[in-house]
Amino acid sequence: MEDTKQPAPAARRQLVDDALEEMVQHGPSGMMRSIRRWSSGRLSMVNLHVLMALAHEGALPMHAIAESLDVSQASTTGIIDRMEELGYVTRERDEDDRRVVNVVLTDAGHELIADLATERRERLAQMLGTMTDEDLAALTQGLRALRAARECLADEHGHGARPSARA
Repeated sequence: MEDTKQPAPAARRQLVDDALEEMVQHGPSGMMRSIRRWSSGRLSMVNLHVLMALAHEGALPMHAIAESLDVSQASTTGIIDRMEELGYVTRERDEDDRRVVNVVLTDAGHELIADLATERRERLAQMLGTMTDEDLAALTQGLRALRAARECLADEHGHGARPSARA
């Protein structure tokens, strides 16, 4: 029978603190450098936020993008203008209410999202390739436990679990 004994509360707190420290080690400035490298400097964090929101939600009205970015609609207009010039988004009138302007990803926007995902996966594969089999197995087990905990919390808070990505 497997030993399911939990560590003492102080030891468990230390384990949680250690895990948190490892998880946040790659801070915002490092993330920004990675994102800029991945996108060859073409995107700001604001542009990336808009692209990801559109990829996840589909077409969004300008006011929803402004709200998501926590900026004015006038600022959003400038952001979307630049993204439209780059060919990543387009504006379309809402079929039910012609006063509403929706922002939609173009084929180039979808392609950029796919390219970013591919590049991210390749970079992660390079990192994982440097690890031992034992470390990879432990990491996979930990990531699966983290996903299960996230899904459990989402269920408890009534958010429902998002479909799991392939490991």
